[in-house]
Amino acid sequence: MEISRKSCARGGVVAGVAALALLANPALSSATVDGYMQAFKMPGGTIKVELTGISSPTLVGCQVVVAETFGRDVHRGEVVLTGSPGAGTYTTPPLNTDWGYRVSATCIDADGETVLPPSPDTPQLGSAGSADIGLQTLGFLLGS
Repeated sequence: MEISRKSCARGGVVAGVAALALLANPALSSATVDGYMQAFKMPGGTIKVELTGISSPTLVGCQVVVAETFGRDVHRGEVVLTGSPGAGTYTTPPLNTDWGYRVSATCIDADGETVLPPSPDTPQLGSAGSADIGLQTLGFLLGS
C-alpha cells in the first residue's frame, strides 16, 4: 500500500482542523473514560497490552491497535473488561522482532472516544520479556 503526498497533506489538514476545533471548544476532547494502558514485550515476539482502571457510566468498549511504525503490520483487537473499575488484556500474535511497533488503546462511551494514556507505572526504558521489538507507547519508548 502506497501513501501519496496528497494523502499525507489531506491527513495533515484534517489533523490541523481537529486541533483548532479542540482549542476553540475544549469540551470536544473531554470524554469521560478514565483509565490507563501499559504495554510489555513478551517472550516469543508478542506484545501484551493491559488496560486498567477503566471506568465510565456509559462505556461501550475498548480496543487496542498495535501497528508497525511504517504501517507494514497492524493488529487490532477488542479488550474484554472485567471488574469495576474494569481491567483487561490483549496479546498480539508473534510479531517481526526486527520492526518497531506503536501501541495505542482507545475506549468509547456516550461522550465519544478517549485515547488512554500510559500508566504512571509504565517503564520509560526496557520492559518485561526478552523479545527484541522496538516498542513505542504514545510517545514513550518501551523497547530497544
